[in-house]
Amino acid sequence: VPQTLKVREHVELASAWYGDPLPLASIVRQAGLEGLENRLFGKLSGGQQRRVLFAMAIAGAPRLLVLDEPTVALDVEARRALWSRVRELAASGTAVLLTTHDLAEAGELATRVVMIHAGKVVANGTPAEVAALVGQRRLRCRSRMDVAVVRAWPEVAEAESHLGRLTLTTTAPEAVLRRLLAADPDVSEVEVSGASLEDALVALTTRPTPPKDRPTEVSS
Repeated sequence: VPQTLKVREHVELASAWYGDPLPLASIVRQAGLEGLENRLFGKLSGGQQRRVLFAMAIAGAPRLLVLDEPTVALDVEARRALWSRVRELAASGTAVLLTTHDLAEAGELATRVVMIHAGKVVANGTPAEVAALVGQRRLRCRSRMDVAVVRAWPEVAEAESHLGRLTLTTTAPEAVLRRLLAADPDVSEVEVSGASLEDALVALTTRPTPPKDRPTEVSS
């Protein structure tokens, strides 16, 4: 993208490639570029430049929109604004293909998630279906229990403690909670949730690769 063109010039150039582009004012508003139309692209911050690229991508009112890490360098407010616009586009019938390493972003936006590891698809489904593949639950509570003791329990896969709050990963949350209550009757603020997309990604990409079948040796 030429650094010496203005924001307006970039959007107008992208619009000229299409027979029926969106109005310039609509593109600028949807990309959150109001007040930046006459700024040089090279003088913009990284987040502002990402918004210009998004504006150029939607200029032609596409039926298919491909976004590659679109929220990199965006602040929280700008990221949420772009998420909102992506949802609107999808609701209006635009197919959106999003590549991202931000699992929270995938969980927020995606109706279907495909995880790829070492060139192979390791999961394919809704965010909830993909997260459920690992079969783990997350249990959070306030407890005086020593995290090292809890971590040694066979039902607990992972355990962390911060400011008196335990966060446990387990496939048997009911059994773990009963054991916690028996050891610490003052357990409080209990919350049980399903595995996250991040949990699924870690579990699915750290499984050992099965050995390749060796050809059978035949001797005479």
